[in-house]
Amino acid sequence: MSEEAKSRLFYGGPIVTMDDDAPMPEAVVTRAGKIHFAGALEEARTVAGSDVTEVDLAGRTLLPGLIDAHSHILWAAKTRGAPVVDVRAETVPTYRALLAKIRRRVAAAKPGEHLIFFGLDAQLHPDMEQPTRAQLDEIAPDNPIGIQTSNCHALFMNSRGFEACGIDETTETPTGSIIERDDAGRPSGKIAEAITWRALEVFYDAWGDDRLSEEFHASIRDFIQNGITTVTEHLYLPHYKAYYLSALKQGLPMPRVAAYQQAVTADMQVEKLNIGEDRLWMAGVKIHADGSPFIGNIWLTEPYLDTPITLERMDLKPGHTGSLNYPQDYFEKMARTYFGQGWRMSIHTQGDRTIDMVLDLVEDILAKNPREDHRFRLEHCALMRCDQIERAQKLGVLCSFFINHITHWGAPIEDALFGPERAAHYMPAGSARDAGMRISLHADTPMTDPSCLELMKAATTRLAGDGRCLGESERLDSLSALKAVTIDAAYQIGMEDRLGSIKAGKHADLVILERNPLETPHLELADIGIAATYLAGECVWTNA
Repeated sequence: MSEEAKSRLFYGGPIVTMDDDAPMPEAVVTRAGKIHFAGALEEARTVAGSDVTEVDLAGRTLLPGLIDAHSHILWAAKTRGAPVVDVRAETVPTYRALLAKIRRRVAAAKPGEHLIFFGLDAQLHPDMEQPTRAQLDEIAPDNPIGIQTSNCHALFMNSRGFEACGIDETTETPTGSIIERDDAGRPSGKIAEAITWRALEVFYDAWGDDRLSEEFHASIRDFIQNGITTVTEHLYLPHYKAYYLSALKQGLPMPRVAAYQQAVTADMQVEKLNIGEDRLWMAGVKIHADGSPFIGNIWLTEPYLDTPITLERMDLKPGHTGSLNYPQDYFEKMARTYFGQGWRMSIHTQGDRTIDMVLDLVEDILAKNPREDHRFRLEHCALMRCDQIERAQKLGVLCSFFINHITHWGAPIEDALFGPERAAHYMPAGSARDAGMRISLHADTPMTDPSCLELMKAATTRLAGDGRCLGESERLDSLSALKAVTIDAAYQIGMEDRLGSIKAGKHADLVILERNPLETPHLELADIGIAATYLAGECVWTNA
């Protein structure tokens, strides 16, 4: 009998099912990769029979496998591990030290070697200046180099980098992209949005498949060891499939992957994908309506603050209100086309003016072509207003909150970018919950590391790195936060009938925690140990 086909009986500790019909059973039986029974221990033993492996929880807590509803499991692998150099502020605290680290790595490089440095941060590198092409040419005259921002939306390159990527003064700026240029039209160093990800692929390709395969394996382990059994790939591109198929063929314990194809193909066609029993499937389409609050390309009704960070480090003009990623008519064409093809859509929205535009469009689309279960999703939702939450709820539009913005960048969000009033409702998960919305929380790895327990802590405390609370009224209770990384996250990816709770017939994706998160102080949630992770009934990781 295969490991997956074995029957298991879990008992001896709290079992939090996230199923309202049987919230705290005494025991759970799994069989052939599915939940077979949840109920009284005596009955469970009768149901399980003699050929069963008993798992004594010994006071630990059994939960459904955790779900990160917006992440990038393969793309995260591309940004981690050599030859990518980690220059995030948590690793390299100043811009001066960052430049010194770049110089050291360039000095050790072979001529022509492609180098990427990940984590430049205008908000957290206190002495940052925007790198110029000329400055990077002086640092690395013989190597293509790129410095990627920690928010992943922008890339600074030297001349060798632009040459390797085929970007020069004759290159037209692709729709949905930014190429900053000098007065002669020559790229001056910074690119942003869609063209950034295309340029990075040039660097990744130069390093070869072996390197990416190794880092992909590490990325898989990272999610599984954090009890995450389902993730999304929110920038899926067709060539990614080969890596997923290879991982499955090798029998790696890859979390289930809901793919959202990035809306970058000129023909606006989406790959139909459904591999294995809910192992990799095309859940929808991802469109970037705007960009990142940390580089200034989100669309606002009220401007950014005028501060040294916004005016100098981010290089914004006074009174800056940002913009959309795409011309509005082109964005509308994409949304209507993909909706017409029957796809669910996941739309990246950060600024409140962007959200107004998207909700206007969704309302018009649904008025002309009603669809009862459309599940439009708004991603991140940083500056969403309460009136927009109410409107979204009426339209059936869902919100997934990148709550780690609070813990990682909370202080500059309040002091340098938006001020106390807007910061108090930044990532307004509490307001969405109060409106009755089924929300999700996400880490958006590689921007922040995968941990649903970290997400729960962020959502229940809303504490920034310096200890301040950004918006006590927007805090979630523990149960709401847990739903947002289990059953409600499953709903957002259209899999609530198969994932997200411990219920007969669903996949036996489970996690054992050292403590019950519903009974753990909010400040200690991220410290709860992961004891074991089960995928389709198989124990794929244990700390024993």
